[in-house]
Amino acid sequence: MAYGIVLLPDRTTSATLISLAATIGTDADPLMLVGAQAPPHVSVLHVDGGKEEDLRYWARNNARDITVKVIGLLFTAVPPGDYYVPEGGYYVGLELVRRPGLDEFHRETLDWAESVGATPLGAVGTDYRPHFTLGMLTRQPSLPDLDTLPSGEFRLTPAIAPLGPYGTFPTLAR
Repeated sequence: MAYGIVLLPDRTTSATLISLAATIGTDADPLMLVGAQAPPHVSVLHVDGGKEEDLRYWARNNARDITVKVIGLLFTAVPPGDYYVPEGGYYVGLELVRRPGLDEFHRETLDWAESVGATPLGAVGTDYRPHFTLGMLTRQPSLPDLDTLPSGEFRLTPAIAPLGPYGTFPTLAR
């Protein structure tokens, strides 16, 4: 089974991200938009295998709130055959600055997961790209009013959950 160690924003930030995702993606035939069944999050690490109790034990004993900063909005095409989006589509998300605290937490999580036999999934190590995914779309979206984008810093809280479709975590729905 695949799991993710993720960072969750507070309810107000979540609501802002969900609203932005709807503004950008509703008219672009969404495959997935963040919302009630796909809470906004920043992935620290996705893994396949390992024991859930080992992952939860580590998360409980090593978790710490992390502050992140949005650097910009990214739209990109995802080719068919992608692990998270097999049919391909268009990604839209808010990219984050790679800060030392977040990088350190990612490296520690990666080292620990490998030590217990969990296989890392996706971009890890030097390829780690922290972001809030807002949605995966079938059609190319339109650029939103850039003045409406969230900016500044956000304090996030760690969580762990089974990985759902399109890199979501439905069991974390609040």
